[in-house]
Amino acid sequence: MGRKNKRKTNKGRDPQPLLLRNNNSNSNSKPPTQGTRLAFLEKSKRQVSINATYNEPLILPKKPNMTLDAMGVVPPKKRTATATAERLIRAIEMIEDIEKLQAGRVPSGEDLVDIHALMADGSYIRECVLWIRAYISSDFRVPCKAHLLFGSPLPSCWTHITSLCPLEDNGPQLMRVDALSFVILLAAAIRMSSPGRERFSLQIVHELHAHAEGNYDWLDFDDLRRHEETKGLDEAYLRFATAWVGIKRARALYRDRDQRTVLPFQSRDDVATQSKSLLRSIEIFAGEQRRYLPNSPVGHWNSGWVSSQTKHNGRHPWAAAVDFYNQMADCCLLADGADDDFYRAAAGVEIAMSLIIGGKPLVGYAVPSGAKVQVLRDLIANNDWDADREMKLNIGAPTPAAAREASAKERRRLLEGVPPTRLEHGETVIVPHWEVSRIWNFAMEAYARVEGFGYGQCVYGETSGWDIVESFLKGQHGTLVPQRYVTCPQVGFKGTRDKGSWPCDFCGKVESDLKQCSVCKKVQYCSRDCQKKAWKATHKHECIPAK
Repeated sequence: MGRKNKRKTNKGRDPQPLLLRNNNSNSNSKPPTQGTRLAFLEKSKRQVSINATYNEPLILPKKPNMTLDAMGVVPPKKRTATATAERLIRAIEMIEDIEKLQAGRVPSGEDLVDIHALMADGSYIRECVLWIRAYISSDFRVPCKAHLLFGSPLPSCWTHITSLCPLEDNGPQLMRVDALSFVILLAAAIRMSSPGRERFSLQIVHELHAHAEGNYDWLDFDDLRRHEETKGLDEAYLRFATAWVGIKRARALYRDRDQRTVLPFQSRDDVATQSKSLLRSIEIFAGEQRRYLPNSPVGHWNSGWVSSQTKHNGRHPWAAAVDFYNQMADCCLLADGADDDFYRAAAGVEIAMSLIIGGKPLVGYAVPSGAKVQVLRDLIANNDWDADREMKLNIGAPTPAAAREASAKERRRLLEGVPPTRLEHGETVIVPHWEVSRIWNFAMEAYARVEGFGYGQCVYGETSGWDIVESFLKGQHGTLVPQRYVTCPQVGFKGTRDKGSWPCDFCGKVESDLKQCSVCKKVQYCSRDCQKKAWKATHKHECIPAK
């Protein structure tokens, strides 16, 4: 999605005001559960808007500083600032507890230990639970000192998971994984987060997924209740956590092809590491997140991201934008219910961006009588229309006669099987400008609360639409009254645009502009000083020239 598209607008030439709507949807729909601010995001409210206005001034904050000081971002005096800050603080405290556990344990001197010996160590099990809870509760945003990732041994059995198969054709490679082993291996997958280890981490996740889907007798998650350290875990939470780790690791490989091959015998042409296969794995994992924790916004966020990757998912760019809008709207509503400012802000920004590229598929055209009408076309369920039943159209028109003309045209399109993504001569995709302004302001209010404790870079770094929406609003808001429509500058996603921030492999500081090692190209550092320290500490023994 380029940033230099010329935005054609209809300054001074606004579509004729809407006076009536032909809508056969159920008028007895339930009101939104979170008040009226997000009512327009409810599925029953996603329709042509009549005389809608939004007169609040735009909130246009400065972009955040894309740096994150590990373990020192949230000042203690702000620990009660928001519920989101509280959750992040608890996650940071869990990391501190991990450090204490590692410091109080007698070093074994071994990097790999038999999993049965680890299962007998209550301190190690507590550490594994803390790793899972800290990263899942913070959505992997909690900073962690690099040495903690290597401060405890890993189960030796993970080295027997040697292949990575597509998730749909995946089978177990270990003989037996019970519930406690599942927890240990999941924590190991979380800890294997440094560049060059994402593939190994994903192999572990695929192995756990194969055992969980196999319904084996020995994998009974109820057994965790018998252990003091794991009695708070259950199957739904662990399946959600497994999916989250799988998504993180698959996205890392999806972004960086060099990370897909770690060992000499591994090939970039492996089916499981091809972009389409990785994207399909993320889609499956996101669906499992929605199934196991339906009240969490995370699953809808990840499903929306999959929709945006039109280069590899085979979706029509406009239909993908509509699906993206629907997923992000659900994510924002759930985030509001969960009091999660991260997803309030991030999903709000993405909703605004999807509106700009036609995520709410409003099409404007003139009917034969000359009147201008607007139609909200259903790009997702249009193929399920039954000609023998009453049509459910969303039409805005100035007169009943114009509405009938538009209805006849839409009925003709459906009967002839015209793809809903095909625009006819004289049709234009239009953007409800006031909705963009409204959801942007809602997102920026949540962003201000997140930036208040130093984590605004997470919102900016995890969204793809910030720059697009900001430039759109700055360029248009001063010349258009809030209730007007504007011409869609770009219909649908052009391709992929997935930016993000990464941790320094020595100090853990998160930045968007890290420098890679020029020899192995596997590690990256925030400064020359960190590079020198890492070289002296460990990297000089690990650095192998890239192919």
